[in-house]
Amino acid sequence: MAAKKRIGREEILAAATAVIRQNGASSLTMRRIAEQLGCSTQPLYSEFGSQEQLIEALTAYVRQRFPSAVCSSYRDFGRVFLRFAGEEKELFRFLYLRRRKPEETAVEDINLERTLELLMRSLEMDRKQAEQMHRQMQYYCYGLGTMIATGYRTMTQTEIDRDLTDFFSLLLRHYKQAEEEASLTYWLERSRNQNL
Repeated sequence: MAAKKRIGREEILAAATAVIRQNGASSLTMRRIAEQLGCSTQPLYSEFGSQEQLIEALTAYVRQRFPSAVCSSYRDFGRVFLRFAGEEKELFRFLYLRRRKPEETAVEDINLERTLELLMRSLEMDRKQAEQMHRQMQYYCYGLGTMIATGYRTMTQTEIDRDLTDFFSLLLRHYKQAEEEASLTYWLERSRNQNL
């Protein structure tokens, strides 16, 4: 008798990701994932114990594989996030539009430390300033990402670049007190030319 093939954690998480991509997060059940894998629900419960534990692991799995990227400028982080909202609408909804537990952070950013490091270095800011400025940029990107992922708005890469630059310029004017165009241009150039 041939040994039964063991279905591993990665396969289960990949199948759950496929279920979300095809039918949305509301369709995510142990039965649907098992159907995707062509097996019973037993391997899923053996690996994760419950659907809640599987969803917790899936959240980390999706977060690690999709919205993270190697970025060389501050704008790149926004581009990656908004591209994810446009190209992976259902996964974006799963990660960012889900109901959170009270102890969970409202704004998730897998690239936070790298982003803050880039802002502190390129814009000569202390950590507190960089955190405040980045939080405002996050809120703006979350709003745009939500509109893109829900079909309320579509944006070309050119429009995304323009909107990110415009909002970033407003933040720079405030945080760097760059009232004159020459000063604003200087800080914009510094932010573009500082690599991680």
